[in-house]
Amino acid sequence: MVHQGIEVRYRPSRCRSSIFNVSSVLENDNRMSHKPQLISIGPYHHGRDHLRGMEEHKRRYLDNLLRRVGVEEENLLSEVRIMEQDIRDCYWSQFNNMTSDDFIRMLVVDGCFVIEYLRICGGVYGPRLSSDPLFAILPISGFLFRDMMLAENQLPLNLLERLYNMTKAWEGGENSTTLSALVVEALNCRLSSLNFVEQGGNGIHLLDLLRKSLIPTSCKKPPERKYTEIHSIPSIRVLRLAGIQIRLKEGSKNVIDVEFEKGKLLIPKLVLDDLTFPLFRNFLCMEQCNWYNNDETQFTTYLVFLGCLIRTEKDMEYLCKKGIIVNDFSTNSVVVTLIHEITAGVTFNIDCCYLSGLFSDVKKYCEKWWHTQFATFKQTYFSTPWTFISAMAAFIILAITIISTVFTILTYYYRDK
Repeated sequence: MVHQGIEVRYRPSRCRSSIFNVSSVLENDNRMSHKPQLISIGPYHHGRDHLRGMEEHKRRYLDNLLRRVGVEEENLLSEVRIMEQDIRDCYWSQFNNMTSDDFIRMLVVDGCFVIEYLRICGGVYGPRLSSDPLFAILPISGFLFRDMMLAENQLPLNLLERLYNMTKAWEGGENSTTLSALVVEALNCRLSSLNFVEQGGNGIHLLDLLRKSLIPTSCKKPPERKYTEIHSIPSIRVLRLAGIQIRLKEGSKNVIDVEFEKGKLLIPKLVLDDLTFPLFRNFLCMEQCNWYNNDETQFTTYLVFLGCLIRTEKDMEYLCKKGIIVNDFSTNSVVVTLIHEITAGVTFNIDCCYLSGLFSDVKKYCEKWWHTQFATFKQTYFSTPWTFISAMAAFIILAITIISTVFTILTYYYRDK
């Protein structure tokens, strides 16, 4: 089926899949790379020449883990072998070209690497070693994190939980820490601008777990289905002309928890940099791949919402001025281009999305002509101190003229009497 320029290849036998090859499911050429640059996690990019350099580091992490916790590698392989078919079913492709032994060994090596990486990021074993190039060299550290958040670079969460439980270090209280709690702790250390909250570990893979940990309860349950004629909201410039105030939502820890009340559009603070933006991009990719679940489109909705607001550099500049967006990219035009590239052709049901009520309320507010007239009056006469002074001077002169005229008429009236 085709939705707004996106071709979805429907395969009835693959409905259980939860980890997709993005390029084979979404064919919208938005020029954004979904391919890893440094490391492969899982089978999609395993064995690619430009990623082979990380294999020795993955093996190093596995060996260190086995020595520390006293677990034999063969025990891990045997445990994962029981799960092999279920794990294969999680992927859009079956990877029949990989033998069972190769597939299982890859899962163990990659899975243990992910777990050790999260333990180090979360500070389970103290400060990171400056001798470890994966943390000491900033460009490598950045590429590694971005690659691990790719929608195509995921392992099933039940596999990670099994490996995590088998390799728990019983010192330092880690025995009572769940994998989802470790993930949240690690990501809050890595991305302090976001607020990850543990949601009980009900994700399907690491990326999904992170996505759900950023969605507040108020944004999870879709509103009651109702038809709305609007499929977007106007830009910042148009909203301001309609009298809507754009303000920072103070104290909010949930980046997508947008509100509209009494003519005020309240938006939480968003830091856009080379880590948060790729993360959001992959949330969107994952939601678009799970096209059969219309309830799970929060980040698609949020990014489309931003794309509606930010049509020009002026719109972006205004949000930055209000402290709503902190732009760590080189220019505002870069962000405008990126947002519109990744949201081009995406599809979601606006009647079921978590912002459908907001879209409808904004539309109704903009349709009331007196809001526009009052906003135009304010922007014309009170937008700057000089226009305010000019308006007040004109008002005073007008008032003096009226008073003078009244006194003249009264004087003439009483003189005749």
